[in-house]
Formats: sequence, structure tokens, C-alpha cells
Amino acid sequence: MNFPPMRRRSFLKAAAFTPSLALATAWAASSPVALKGLQLVVPTPAGSQPDVIARWIIEPLSRKAGVTGVVLNMPGAAGALAADAVLRGSLESGPLLLGGVDHVAYSHLNSNRRALDPFADFVPVAAVNRDTWAVATAATAADTATPSLQSLVERARREPLNYPSTGEGSTAHLLSARLCKTLGIEAQHVPYRDPWMPDLIAGRVHFVVAPTPAVLPQLRAGRLRALATLTDQRLPLPGEPPTIRELGSPDQVFYGGLFLFAPASLSSLAPRLNAWFRESVGTPDIVQRYRDASIEPTLLDLAATGELVRERLQTVDAMRLATFGKSR
Repeated sequence: MNFPPMRRRSFLKAAAFTPSLALATAWAASSPVALKGLQLVVPTPAGSQPDVIARWIIEPLSRKAGVTGVVLNMPGAAGALAADAVLRGSLESGPLLLGGVDHVAYSHLNSNRRALDPFADFVPVAAVNRDTWAVATAATAADTATPSLQSLVERARREPLNYPSTGEGSTAHLLSARLCKTLGIEAQHVPYRDPWMPDLIAGRVHFVVAPTPAVLPQLRAGRLRALATLTDQRLPLPGEPPTIRELGSPDQVFYGGLFLFAPASLSSLAPRLNAWFRESVGTPDIVQRYRDASIEPTLLDLAATGELVRERLQTVDAMRLATFGKSR
């Protein structure tokens, strides 16, 4: 799939004022904060997986809320810029962060500011998806008939390697560093604010650990090769790459995903935002878009969403402690 590199897109209210829309508007009006809009702030560039998902859901979500909706891309600083923008935003504009736990809990670890808290500074209002991760390299970089993690290790012994991520301390950085440690190789981390895909395809960065949907179009086009997946079971990907469990490293298995975080000052709207999101993502059109991109939707209620964030934090904290020698 090809997605246009838009930085923002607005959607007007539906012309027909349906009963469900009237109810949603009445809910918002009865809240201490009367929403006049919804802003999905994405901590990654236009065309990235979070951005694409945001543009799928903004129109139905804003329609449910009875307001206008907009997607804002604010990449950089491992999510800190986007998280800060949501916390500083006007409450009436409905600022929501669409990102992972790393964009909140770990985004300020390399600055002099305290770490943000997903349950104190924010409130998790919806679980957006569950994703799988893959290790990929440029097809032109393959020097064997069947590229593999072992061939990557052998290459690292011959030349310096590097890998991209969306920022220092991001999940991609963590998973890549953890993989290098397990493989016994050294590679330079290169944080990106702009899309890293062109440099990966051109061989200017040598491998990536990324959500499978982020690399799937290029795998299908033959521009990338998947070396392994960080999963328990094989995924239907070109080349049928093995799982990290098959390769003898079950501790490398990882499942991530995105969430919608509202600023804590909008906590009174959390139940309604959760309901609107689940109704929006549950439509046949959005479900099909998820499936076409090999993305697994998650339709959790508010309590289950919060529990999943807690579990994800515990998992990532343990990984960071083992890999970087510190958690938060």
C-alpha cells in the first residue's frame, strides 16, 4: 500500500446528524470539558505505521464524538515532542497521543526532566492494535542465497553495521540493542526524526527491527528481506523467515502495540473516548484495512486497556534493565 505523505488532514462533521451522533454530542456537552474537536498527535513521520492508523480512525472517531478531527505529526525526541504537545494542548481541542508506552514512559530519559507517567500525566483510553516485529535488511545487501541472522553476524565481523530507530530509548532502539547483545555483535544506533526506510533500502543503514506492518510493503515488493520475526509462530511473510524462538532465543519474543493516551485532565472523558474508539474500529471498513496491512485490532474496554499498559510497562522495564542496565 502507498500512503500520501500528508502532515495533517481535517475532517468535517457528517452532514447527517444521526441519533448516535446526537447522543455522543450530548455526552461531550455534559462533561466538565466540552470537546470542540479531536487531535490525534502522532510521534512519528507521515506515512509511518502509527500515522497510517491515525488517518484510518480519525474520521469515524471524530464523527462518533460529533466534532471535527485532525491528525498532527510531531516526530522527534523519541516521542517527547508529541507527548509534550498533548499535555500542553487546549483541552477543548481533544488532544490525544497515538503511540506506544515508550513515547510516554521513556521519552524524557535522555533529558534532565522527570519521566512521564502513563497513569499520572496521562490516562490510557484505548488499545489501538497488537503488533509483531521483524528483523529486515535491504535485498541488495544479501550476500547469501538465503539471508539470515547468521549472515548478519558474519557481516558484522567484516564491517561496521548500523541500525535506525525513531529515537533514543524507543522500543525499536531497545529491541535492536537487545538483539545485538544476544547475537554478540556491535552496531551503531542511528536515531531518525524523518523516515528511515529510504536509507534502509539504499543500504545506508544495514538492518532494522521494526513492526511487521511497517516493513511488509517493502518485503512484498522485494526491496527488503526478512531475517527473522520476534514471534512465537511463523508469520506469512515473503521468504518465510524463521521465528526468533526457532532460532534458539525465546527471550527475544516481543509483541507490542499502540495506545490512545489522553492528558490526565481529560480523564472524565476516558470512558466515552474508549467507547467511541471501539465503535469506530469495529466497523467492517476499518477491520478490513487492519487485515490488509496485517495489523491486529484490539477492542479492549477501559479497565483492560489500563491493565495492558501496566503489563507492557513491566515487560519493557525488565527488557531495558537487562539491555541498558536501567529501566526508568
